Amino acid sequence: MLRPFFSAACAIALLAGLPEAARAVAVNGNGTAQNVPYVIGFHPLHSSQTPYLGQMHLNFNHGIVSGTYTDMSIRPGSPFANAHNIPVSGGLSGSQITLNIRQITFRGTLTGEKMSGSATIRGSIYTFAAQQGTPGSGKH
Repeated sequence: MLRPFFSAACAIALLAGLPEAARAVAVNGNGTAQNVPYVIGFHPLHSSQTPYLGQMHLNFNHGIVSGTYTDMSIRPGSPFANAHNIPVSGGLSGSQITLNIRQITFRGTLTGEKMSGSATIRGSIYTFAAQQGTPGSGKH
C-alpha cells in the first residue's frame, strides 16, 4: 500500500533542493499566476516502476488552469512519449485541481508547492506527484 506513495515521495525528494525562487507559491492573493513551472512524475498504482516524468508550465487565472506539458521520460512507453508543449487545461477549486493533458485527466490536490492525485491511463489507475520547479537546476 505504501509503495506508490514511496515512489512518488522519492520523485519529489529529488526535487526538494530546488532554489527558493522556483518554489514560490503558485497562486498569488488575487487568484492569478503565470508560467509556474512544475515537474510531474506518474506511475501505475501499486507499482515500484520508475515514474514517467514531465515538465509543466501552468497559468492560474481565478480557478482556470492552462499551460503546456513536455515529456521528459527516459522510461519507454510514456503516454506522452517525446511530446513537447502539449496543451494543458483544467481547473482549481480550493485545493482541488484537475489537469487535462490530451485525453488524460489528472485529479488531485494542490497544497502549497505540491500536487498529488491520480489519473486513469489505458484502463489503469496511476498516481502522480508534482513539485514546483524545473529540472536541471543543478540542485536536485
